[in-house]
Amino acid sequence: MAERTPEQRRRRVRLRDLETLIAVAQAGGIRRAAAALHLSQPAVSKAMRELEDVLGVRLFERGRRGVEATMFGEALVRRARAVVDELHNALVELDWLSDPDSGEVRVGGGDTQQAGVLAATVRHLMDRHPRMSFVLESAQAAELVRDYLPQRLVDIAVVRPLTTPLPADIDGQALYHEQLRVVAGPGHPLVGRRRVRLSDLMDERWILSRNEVMPDAPVPSAFAAAGLPMPKRIVISGTVALRESLLVQGGYVTCVPHTLLHFIRTERRFRVLPVDLPPWSSPTLLMTLRGRTLAPAAMRFIETLWAISRPLRSSAS
Repeated sequence: MAERTPEQRRRRVRLRDLETLIAVAQAGGIRRAAAALHLSQPAVSKAMRELEDVLGVRLFERGRRGVEATMFGEALVRRARAVVDELHNALVELDWLSDPDSGEVRVGGGDTQQAGVLAATVRHLMDRHPRMSFVLESAQAAELVRDYLPQRLVDIAVVRPLTTPLPADIDGQALYHEQLRVVAGPGHPLVGRRRVRLSDLMDERWILSRNEVMPDAPVPSAFAAAGLPMPKRIVISGTVALRESLLVQGGYVTCVPHTLLHFIRTERRFRVLPVDLPPWSSPTLLMTLRGRTLAPAAMRFIETLWAISRPLRSSAS
């Protein structure tokens, strides 16, 4: 049989087969993909064989842990995700055109971004466009850059990446530079003092994230500049909830970004201590997948996010 042209192959590839392809790749097996799609295992196997026949290449190979995509399969899965995602956005946009106050937005961010600027943006939009819906995914910066954006699990990510430059397929725009504030629970002995030095905090029990104990982070940099070693009693955690819980018990100090303090009432949770720390050298970014057309609801979210974060760019100092 004569080799088919790309145009001939395109006409024979069905959207349903591409969705099945993605499911098999994500599940790592025909049986698990069939269960996720509510199809029979023979039906999924047949669809993959027919797709391979149309394309003339092997898409999957059997491995120890199930089926694994070949280089042809990986390429097609990557493009298929874009096709399915764009169709989803097109359908969402059609709904939006008939009802400009509706639409779904998927946003990824770290714990403090979720509790601060992202929560404020969602609140603002929900008050004005109650038929809009939101999916917020909490993840570390590396996960958002490596997985969530490329796999189109989120439309937008707001986080401070650990490394730059960003991958070639990710666009990033600086929203603001975060300035950490040292805080303690309301009953802490240092609360109310007009002056607190870093040396006063050497024996305190600190709560810091993994990013905040890196050598070039603001807290280690401040102690090093003062000629002091880092405190030895440190609880490593990046969650706002755990920090609040421990601070209420007393005897702990932690750091909170000024961006979070801007949006929440702190009197009953914790108090800011008069300690100066240097700002983060790298900014918090608004990140999107390069070349991806965002739905109108996502564009409206971005416009609102820029407006809400404007005061944060001048309140760090």
